Amino acid sequence: MKNIILLAIITVLLSSCSSLKSIAKEPEITFDNVRIASINFTSVNLVFRYKVSNPNNISINIEQFKYNLLVENRKFISGVSPTPISVAKKRTSYVDIPVTVSYRELFNVFTSIYHQDTADYNLATEFTLKLPVLGSKTFHFEHDGTFPVLKVPEIAFREVRVASISPLAATIEFVLDITNRNNFAISPDGLNFELYVNESQWLNGLLKNIDTLAPNRSTTVRIPITINPAQVGIELFDYIFRGANLNVLIKGNMEMRTAYPGIGSTTIPFSIGRNMPINR
Repeated sequence: MKNIILLAIITVLLSSCSSLKSIAKEPEITFDNVRIASINFTSVNLVFRYKVSNPNNISINIEQFKYNLLVENRKFISGVSPTPISVAKKRTSYVDIPVTVSYRELFNVFTSIYHQDTADYNLATEFTLKLPVLGSKTFHFEHDGTFPVLKVPEIAFREVRVASISPLAATIEFVLDITNRNNFAISPDGLNFELYVNESQWLNGLLKNIDTLAPNRSTTVRIPITINPAQVGIELFDYIFRGANLNVLIKGNMEMRTAYPGIGSTTIPFSIGRNMPINR
């Protein structure tokens, strides 16, 4: 008799569990879209959106999500959600996964990408949900795409040359090349700079009327300065007169405009130093 009662209880319990499982349903999770939230010459911020539909009569929790971003088939960024996300009963919610790609870190890892205008990526995402009756369940997704690769314009010394010189005065030109490695034009509005020679500040100023930088092209700018022995010292002036090397440092920022979507006007800092001969 006891065995019959026990068997009946087990049968009822199993039937109840089976009924509950038939009532509880898995949510539907789909990839919705990816967008560029912001972009500049430092980084690109991507937002990946997923759609989560809860068909149950009670809320469910996304316990966590993990993601791995591969760039050019190599692991680059990974992350985990900081807190659980609740999806209300009979509702659809959206989960946004923000991913920031630093161009400096990108170029350090993938040197060849510096010469590309875009980079291929694969985002592998894993959602872990706590479901009624069914318990925890993991959902896996992958999405392939490309993101733009922007490069800060390069500012580099070409030469230091003596335009004219006498025992009493010298006019020196500091010649810079500004190179645009992007596939869109850049219009410099001005170059604010401080010029140091052998650790002494010689000049500060603003260069205007710089030529527009066409895609993948360079332009040259010249910073002239006239000095005399009283300004720089007789010993340094004698170095210049004899064509000796100088330790040259120029730093500041360049204001520029571009028609690239999301950027417009921006300012980039720069600092370049070099031990250079003086050409005559």
